[in-house]
Amino acid sequence: MQPGGINKGMVFITGAGGFVGKNLASRLASEGYRLRCLVRDAGEPEAGYLRGLGAELAAGDIMNADAIAAAAKGCDIFIHLVGIIFEPRGATFEQIHVRGTMNALAAATVTGAHRFLHMSALGAGPDAETEYLRTKWAAEEAVRASGLAYTIFRPSLIYGPGGDFINMLLKQVSTLPVIPVLGNGRYRLQPVSVFDIAACFAGAMENQKAVNREYEVCGPEVMDFNQLIDTVCRVLGKRRFKAHIPLAVVKPVARLSQRLMSRPLLTPDQLKMLLAESLCTSDTVREDLGLEPMPLDEGLRLLI
Repeated sequence: MQPGGINKGMVFITGAGGFVGKNLASRLASEGYRLRCLVRDAGEPEAGYLRGLGAELAAGDIMNADAIAAAAKGCDIFIHLVGIIFEPRGATFEQIHVRGTMNALAAATVTGAHRFLHMSALGAGPDAETEYLRTKWAAEEAVRASGLAYTIFRPSLIYGPGGDFINMLLKQVSTLPVIPVLGNGRYRLQPVSVFDIAACFAGAMENQKAVNREYEVCGPEVMDFNQLIDTVCRVLGKRRFKAHIPLAVVKPVARLSQRLMSRPLLTPDQLKMLLAESLCTSDTVREDLGLEPMPLDEGLRLLI
């Protein structure tokens, strides 16, 4: 019997092939959980990685509630990670974040899952500046109204193996003499390790304190973007100059990137969220789940 009085059972994960999903699946497999992962294509490398962990693979699409329900049959715990950071052709934030979450909730209800763990985002709210954060909030509202025993996580910037943003910074600092910085670089954030995110999900699944709770999850240090680059430089043992690019230049480039590229380098909404900062206002995740987040320099050393 596990903490909270619930037997370990089968865990169903949507988005298991993504950055957070693969790291979480690895954590849960190492703890002896049986996993079933929703994948669109069993031939993709991500699916092979999950198969190597001993996970069962189930084909399906987050936009097809019946397919999800069939795939999740017999699963006790439902973890929903699917999300997008920009709108690719043929998909919208509304479709993926809101309708996709409603489909996942319907499947979890039909299959009789005891717990529903949901990935949201720090800053989600009904009046947020971006559609990304507004749809993340709408998805949260659907989770809260579902009648399922839920836990919602709202992380700051996540970094770790397979992540894009800080891994890009590591590459830039390793190879470039000058590091580009958008605007003045004084916007603040609290980068959090993907290993800490995985620990939160794993710790919440069978913990009664986490039932029907929302948690902000951040790293231990508040830093601005300039300080983030300084930390990366220090860990790599490099001395680099920063080139601050005026926002008057960045904003039209972001608009063009969104319009012309299938995978934009930066979108206007991403720029807004970066400038708006990403800081935790609550520390209940430490109190309820015992999280002691990893310092950034320690987490970065695991990536080099």
